Amino acid sequence: MIQQRSNFKASRRTGSGILFLMALVMVVAFRSETSAVGRIFYLSKQGNDNNSGLSVSLPLRTLAAAARQMRPGDICRILAGVYHQTLKVDRSGLAGEPMTFEPYRHAHVVIDAAVPISGWQWYRGHIYSAPVPHTHPIRLTQVFLNGRLILPARYPRQAVPTPFQPGAAQVTVPAKGQQGYGYFSTSRRIFAPGFAGHRRNYFRGALFVGRVGVAWSVQTALVKASSRTGILRLANRTHWWFAGRGQGYLMGLRRFLGQPTQWAYRTGRLYLGLAPGQTPAQYRITIQKQPWCVDIRRRSWVVIRSLTFRGGAVRILGDHCILSHCRCRYLGQYLPLSEHRQAVPPGVGLRPCGIVVTGNYNTVEHCRIAWSAGDGIVIEGNDNLVSRNVIRNTDYSGTYACPLQILTGRNNRVLFNTVFNSGRDILQFKHPHHDVIEFNNCYHAGLLCRDLGIIYAWGTNGGETRIAFNWIHGNYNFGPNPGIYLDNGCRNFIVDHNVIWNCPGDAGVRINGPCANELIVNNTLFNCLPVGARTFVSRRPTGQKDWPIGVHYQSMNNLYLGKRPQRQLVDPARDNFRLRPGAPALHAGRMVAGIAPLVHGRRPDLGAYQQGQAYWTPGATGAK
Repeated sequence: MIQQRSNFKASRRTGSGILFLMALVMVVAFRSETSAVGRIFYLSKQGNDNNSGLSVSLPLRTLAAAARQMRPGDICRILAGVYHQTLKVDRSGLAGEPMTFEPYRHAHVVIDAAVPISGWQWYRGHIYSAPVPHTHPIRLTQVFLNGRLILPARYPRQAVPTPFQPGAAQVTVPAKGQQGYGYFSTSRRIFAPGFAGHRRNYFRGALFVGRVGVAWSVQTALVKASSRTGILRLANRTHWWFAGRGQGYLMGLRRFLGQPTQWAYRTGRLYLGLAPGQTPAQYRITIQKQPWCVDIRRRSWVVIRSLTFRGGAVRILGDHCILSHCRCRYLGQYLPLSEHRQAVPPGVGLRPCGIVVTGNYNTVEHCRIAWSAGDGIVIEGNDNLVSRNVIRNTDYSGTYACPLQILTGRNNRVLFNTVFNSGRDILQFKHPHHDVIEFNNCYHAGLLCRDLGIIYAWGTNGGETRIAFNWIHGNYNFGPNPGIYLDNGCRNFIVDHNVIWNCPGDAGVRINGPCANELIVNNTLFNCLPVGARTFVSRRPTGQKDWPIGVHYQSMNNLYLGKRPQRQLVDPARDNFRLRPGAPALHAGRMVAGIAPLVHGRRPDLGAYQQGQAYWTPGATGAK
């Protein structure tokens, strides 16, 4: 009896406990919709800003109306649809009580900086025109056909309409004494007999885009006059510090229309060329109106997740903000028109292009970022995290913008990203300090430029910035280019345990002098030149007193395999870079404090992968 009573009491206690837990869960669930996380506002395209917004049946219509009412801890849940608005916030959240913007029940929400165009009229041939209520410089706007970017009309035409095409014309820019003139090729393919291009000033007013000479970047200038033989007089001579031959094209004139799905803009009207038999009524045609999809300025503790941004840039100026699981596409268009000698666009990282994060302790994670004329992600500040993103097809303007850029700050971390296809570099440093670049898969740089690196820095003190455990490969588009390029004046970088390959004709890690305190340790390199090859030593620039003198770096435990990586690696063709059993590189390295310690009491191996340690794979999970 005593045993039965005790069992009954225990079962009653257990049942009471279950009921108590169920009640607690219900309370927590209820509080999650009310006071624990603040209020929940709902937003819908069919809403009304006069509604309270506090229920799905009474939603608000605009992001601005929600932002005006939100306080720390509040959530804005957005119903499915395309919103031609800009996400801004009026105040900051608090630690543990951020202000959050997210879809309602996994809805597909698009914040679109472009607006539809209506009022189309036939112009001539297969060209139509429509009024545009807002002005657009020809080098800044974006036009979309059924949600896909289409290009301004170019001359001469090219078969494959992609921003990464350098142009179909052969171009010559004279030497320094004759700057301001560009010569187009006069081949029959471009200037056929009797073609109107033989008329004087036929090209006046066009924008010239060229990649010539050393081609560290693309150069642009307005055409002031043109001769019958294709000589162009350029309005601004300061751009033409590159001289020599190359490729280029003209854009910006209505007379260049003639190829389907290209456009031109003039005096408040957009002109669109279509294929025979097609009309604008068959398409959804939009043009960028706002520069920013997200514009958070001097606000902190804001969370944005699972939204899609299209046709505009993202700016986060503040601290402790999170951009998570977002899709960002067509993040801005520009062509440079005022560059200084290093061809860096003025305000790069600040212009409306890419995702610009300025502040401390911010996070950009699990995002998919594609198509930007400039940057992908720009970091300026301290202790920011960029993790597990896929970034592709950026810097198609061919400037010193790039998919990942650290401008200034310290202790920033760039981890597990997959980054590919860039006009110049993939990752670039301006003024880093003790940053960490680890477990990234970076490839296919230099689609438009020369003399660049997949990871690149010039004349800067890295402050023990570490570049480690990355795959760095595929820099072979225009002439020999290295994998990691520490250009003139760099110092205090640590480069270790990277696999670098397919950079033919240049070093896997190239170090130009003057340099100091570079530590290059335990990298695996093949189908490229060894560490330190093609080193160029320049003089210290005037006024750069903090630059080092001479060439001083340490290179240890690196495994160089030339063109036969299969001799020591398991299966390099399938990205298995572990050492084969019995490989000469096993236990052939030296200890390097903090970088290459003893493994199971033995000396470290040469190269990136160490026997007995876990096999690491860089890049964002599930990236393609």
